[in-house]
Amino acid sequence: MKAANATVGSLSRAVGIDELLTRMRHGDREAAGQFVLRYGARLRRRVRGKLRPAMHRLFDSQDILSTVARRLDLAVLRGVLKAETPGQLWEYVHSIADNALVDRGRLFARLERTEGRDGPIASRLRGRLQHGDQDGDAAVDMELDSLISSLDDGTDRQILSLWLHDVRHGEIARDVGMTPSAVRKRWQRIRTRLETTLSSED
Repeated sequence: MKAANATVGSLSRAVGIDELLTRMRHGDREAAGQFVLRYGARLRRRVRGKLRPAMHRLFDSQDILSTVARRLDLAVLRGVLKAETPGQLWEYVHSIADNALVDRGRLFARLERTEGRDGPIASRLRGRLQHGDQDGDAAVDMELDSLISSLDDGTDRQILSLWLHDVRHGEIARDVGMTPSAVRKRWQRIRTRLETTLSSED
């Protein structure tokens, strides 16, 4: 195992960022993995400097690095990596990390401040994200995917996703082509379903 790790490390050091970028632009996903392996510590240091203390309860720099790795891999796989120079590649991965911080920060803040009838759902979801199986970013993504997938109807899944992103019922109504009152009634049904799902999985 140590020999294998040494081989990977040597390979990462031997290949320059220009070559890694060229390979990524030609769809080489292994090159994307080598980039993250080689520069992961640098990315994590940058992320740690941006994390507010309260946000450490939900995720850390390794979570963000995992998100960067997944999204970079997906960009290479789909052939949509636009970076043509090492500088542009760094701008791209920094933007991924910054967007992940904003996304996760918004979700955390949304769940923290949700009160009233939606409060119990928000509290239970927040607890699950914070005290789950400690698999970091992947666990958070899996929990959210599981919650959304627990709803059979596509419109219900869309409404839940928008709610998680702190979109108000009036705006949700416009997005899904329903009246605000219809969305509110539908949300009551969704909330009941979620309460059942979360209770059965505790």
